[in-house]
Amino acid sequence: MVRDGIDVSQYQGQIDWELVQKHIDFAILRCGYGQDIPGQDDPTFKRNADECTRLGIPFGVYLYSYATNEREALSEAKHVMRLIQDYKMEYPIYLDLEDPRVGSLTNEQIERNCRVWADELAKNNYFPGFYASYYWWTSKLTGAFFTRYTRWVARYAEELGAEGFDMWQYTDNGFVEGINAPVDRNFAYRDFPAEIRAGGFNNFEAEGPQQPEQPTTNYEVGDHVTFDHVYISSESSIPLIPYMNHGTITRIVAGARNPYLIGNGLGWVNNESITGTMRYLSNPTYRGDSLVDALTQIGVDASFASRRDLARKNGIENYTGSAKQNLELLQLLREGRLRQ
Repeated sequence: MVRDGIDVSQYQGQIDWELVQKHIDFAILRCGYGQDIPGQDDPTFKRNADECTRLGIPFGVYLYSYATNEREALSEAKHVMRLIQDYKMEYPIYLDLEDPRVGSLTNEQIERNCRVWADELAKNNYFPGFYASYYWWTSKLTGAFFTRYTRWVARYAEELGAEGFDMWQYTDNGFVEGINAPVDRNFAYRDFPAEIRAGGFNNFEAEGPQQPEQPTTNYEVGDHVTFDHVYISSESSIPLIPYMNHGTITRIVAGARNPYLIGNGLGWVNNESITGTMRYLSNPTYRGDSLVDALTQIGVDASFASRRDLARKNGIENYTGSAKQNLELLQLLREGRLRQ
């Protein structure tokens, strides 16, 4: 079901929300711009948020970003959270990326800033996302990181003509009764209210049965596991798409929602997100150059058939037992990365 909404700021003046609610399904309100300075709060935000709350209009918020480094990005995250802490919002918390100063940064720096901002909100159980023009999405916000969070695009055309976006700002010159200025109009293609309420994001209480206070831990430090999603912290409930779908458990926090830390910070996982285990052979002390001897030393079958099977599992097809192939497998064995 497509929902029709607006986004507003101080530039729409004082809005008659009782009239507006007859014509929209949701609203995205600007809460401010830049770092966590009260003088940079949107002066209409509190009234708009209070009116939407009073009238039951589902809403989310956005902050216009000026951040040029990670420190400023963190301040912008704190700016948003200071303003929204008392509101229950059924739509995401967006970072508005369009300022020329931000656009002059490298794509890598923009991504680092966005990661700091979004991860801070996710850690505090908010539902973050990013807003940008179609040009920005296709030329600046191109890293894999941006697929983790919801995406809102501005593209003024008859049809969106692109995939991968949950919300489309289709005009900046709309009209809605109750607003005495042009207003941005948007289509939302994702059922944010159901998802956010059920997940307990944006200051809502999670619906349905809760996870047990002391989840069991089925794995141990050192286990190499596969998983389909990760979390930003041991207590986060927002699943993220990982850069890699396997890794080694390096820490366990007993009783946490997501008790297993993967690697040096790839993410946190739980029993439900783990899809299996991967076993690796290791012989870090072996100093020779014979794969057969190294395998035999740790009690592993070193026959040609066994070595051919190991080669296939480690990406070497058509194993012939050549010196080059054996040395490649031996190096993996020394590093503890020979998949069994």
